[in-house]
Amino acid sequence: MSAQAHRGGLRVAAVEDEASPQWRSFYPEDLPADWTLAYYAHFWSELLSPAAQWPRWAGDDQRLDEVPEALRLYLEVPAGAGADCPRLADRLGARLGGFLFPDPGAEPSLQLEPAQVFRRVDDPVVVGASSAQAWTNGREAVLVLEPEAGLDPRQWRALLESMHAAATPGRDTLAFLRSGPRELEQAQTILRLSGLAWGRD
Repeated sequence: MSAQAHRGGLRVAAVEDEASPQWRSFYPEDLPADWTLAYYAHFWSELLSPAAQWPRWAGDDQRLDEVPEALRLYLEVPAGAGADCPRLADRLGARLGGFLFPDPGAEPSLQLEPAQVFRRVDDPVVVGASSAQAWTNGREAVLVLEPEAGLDPRQWRALLESMHAAATPGRDTLAFLRSGPRELEQAQTILRLSGLAWGRD
């Protein structure tokens, strides 16, 4: 049995950060603001919106309508904001990847599909990451990492291999990186070349 078949695979995507100069320069200057999610989805299939962005999603149906069919949106839920989740899940439908809850025991009574609810688990130790947090819905794992600054390609490979080693055996892991688009592209390339990547059908 191959290492990938035993361990599961990795996939990388971004943490939403429209204020970052790196991400602002990623989008064409003349791109309308309501097309940014569709443009992003040409490059990556998932996006994590951090808890600080929650009010934009919970209070703006137009923003929800901008999520393209090709993108799976993951939402980090602020403490006490779970009551909004069923409405958002209904509005997003298949475009929803899942909700990341901050407390493993939070929001037990919400009417959500089990696959939509990701609960915090112990933080993994990942070489080359200044911070790393983990969630799972029982089938799929989600990591949120901030890579150390200035990693070279060899260090990026070590980071990705460390993430892969920390994953639950046989479970695919989606890693959201707090980094710019160039770093994300580099990580994606290394995953493909190393055989650690997984794809969504």
